[in-house]
Amino acid sequence: MNKFKILSIFTSVFCLYLFGLLCFFPQSLLNDLGIAGSETAYFISRRTSVLILGISALTFLARNITHSKAIQAISLSVCVSMIGLAITGTYELIRGFVSNDILISIFTESVLSISFFYIWFSDRQKNSDI
Repeated sequence: MNKFKILSIFTSVFCLYLFGLLCFFPQSLLNDLGIAGSETAYFISRRTSVLILGISALTFLARNITHSKAIQAISLSVCVSMIGLAITGTYELIRGFVSNDILISIFTESVLSISFFYIWFSDRQKNSDI
């Protein structure tokens, strides 16, 4: 099994798990992070969950594609999304808005970002368009 396939399956499962938490149990996730729940926070959480579900679907459906520009684009896109989540999580931790429980998310998002970046970077010579 190739690296992209393994990484895509893991990312799909991870994002599906996040979707479930954000959509159906937002109060639990927010409480774990030390964020006071409100209807506004739950609304934003449920809407965000759909974006995470989209990443889950994309990575699951892309798991079997062969080397192509599509793999390059997907890898870079997921890399940017995950590093963005890790950076914003780190920022909110530093400013004291969330608890240390976010470190698990930051770590996972960082590993995923680095992994997808590695796939994109290692094959970028083959697809110089991206």
